[in-house]
Amino acid sequence: MTRAKDIATLLSTANGKIAGNNLDVSFENITDTGTEGTKVATGTNAQRGSTQGQLRFNTDIGLAEYYTGTAFKAIDAPPTVLSLDVTEVDSQAGGNQTIVITGSGFNSGATVTFVGASGTDFNASTVTVDSDTQITAVAPKASFLNAQEPYGVKVTNTSGLSATLSSQINVDTAPSWQTASGNLGSVQEGGSANFTVSATDPDGDTVSYSETTSVLSGAGFSLNSSTGAITGTAGAVSGDTTDTFTLRATANSKTADRQFNIIRTNLIDDINSLPENIWNSIPTGDFDSPTTYTDYYGGRFEVLSGNIVKFKQAYSTEHVLYQRANSRSNANEECYVQMYDIADAFGDASNGNAQMLFGIYYEDPTGIGFNNNTPFGYVATSNTNFRYVTWSSSQNNTEHGFYHGASNAQSNTDIGQIGSNRDGGVSSFDLNSYQLASTPTGASTNTAITFVIKPDNHSSNARKVYVYYGNTKVHTFTNLIGTSKEIHWWVGITGASSPSNGDFWTNNPPRVRYADNNGSSVYNVGG
Repeated sequence: MTRAKDIATLLSTANGKIAGNNLDVSFENITDTGTEGTKVATGTNAQRGSTQGQLRFNTDIGLAEYYTGTAFKAIDAPPTVLSLDVTEVDSQAGGNQTIVITGSGFNSGATVTFVGASGTDFNASTVTVDSDTQITAVAPKASFLNAQEPYGVKVTNTSGLSATLSSQINVDTAPSWQTASGNLGSVQEGGSANFTVSATDPDGDTVSYSETTSVLSGAGFSLNSSTGAITGTAGAVSGDTTDTFTLRATANSKTADRQFNIIRTNLIDDINSLPENIWNSIPTGDFDSPTTYTDYYGGRFEVLSGNIVKFKQAYSTEHVLYQRANSRSNANEECYVQMYDIADAFGDASNGNAQMLFGIYYEDPTGIGFNNNTPFGYVATSNTNFRYVTWSSSQNNTEHGFYHGASNAQSNTDIGQIGSNRDGGVSSFDLNSYQLASTPTGASTNTAITFVIKPDNHSSNARKVYVYYGNTKVHTFTNLIGTSKEIHWWVGITGASSPSNGDFWTNNPPRVRYADNNGSSVYNVGG
């Protein structure tokens, strides 16, 4: 009975199971039979025990574990890393890089580390364990450094076991432009271009250059693919033209595009190209008696609004009018003096023998000493500061000529017979056959005579004086003008004129104006 009573006591539990405090059993060298396996205790991290040697299955980490007396250790095999879908990262491209890792044995909660070749590692910002054979890791592209390539990839499971696939990711950054976008400069049509663009590659790869379109070749330029030099001869333009183009820098298949432009400037090399807005108006007034005025020296002319210069019909003897102001800003400006809106009847008359004179003087005109006589009449031939043209009837060959100084003709009214300081003339003179391409502001005709005075600093033909009829250069004076000289325009009428007829000047007055190029290199009229 005693034995039966002890067994009853041992089983005296509500569920019919033996209570632990009633059981004092030990097992040694246990041999497990069967094929399914032995069930061990399962539970979460919070349900862990604290007895050394305990063996259990942790449902939080999905692994069996045992307690060492100080910590639980998961029982696991290390993962394997086989391959990546990305092997090159552009660290300057901005944003994040997504990398898919293929392998085996990946656990939920695994981490991914990118292992630098020189010891600088960093972890992926997000890791998604897609399955036990695939992980998707995301990291900022900027975290990948050239100095640390090639990067390895390390996957660490929650057990602490890890695997590394070395030397997998290289950093290949797109080249970086060193030349700012926008305008590279200007070049005159027909001029030589010499511009250079540059880009560098952080990886040290060789950079090559190309154009995404064909703007450069269309403008007369070419691009050196190795040096980035843009050279060539600027094509002709009718006005200032901006050529906009996109260049591409390439280094080891990585590219960077940038937009630039070059301005081809219109070279003003003839009278037709001179813009209207450069011309200066001349002072108006009635200058009756020959004397020194504020704006003029001489007399018997009146200047009307619109640059009209009118000979006073009341007089029949020699007359001259010089402008005292300098017609150019300084001696290094290209200068233009123009008589324009010349009527077909100007200079024509049924009687009289007057000649018209128009030109420049390159000293203070008040020092000439003759304010009532033209340089054709009484000014001494030693005065060679003049450059002028003479004519009478617009179709009269013999009375047409160019002079580089005073002729001192005095009473000789036939200009065709005076040889002093004469530069020659046009063999077949018909002023009306020379025309500008367009009508100047306020004018009614396109007939004009223009003096072009080259600047002191001109690379060639410095200080020369050209004469244009319309847009045709008809004469180049053989003598250069003095250095650093002012330019003063003047008009004159010489010989006997008929006040009763007045066709020489009064009834068909021309206009006079002047300008300079304000130092602009795009002006080179006449070469």
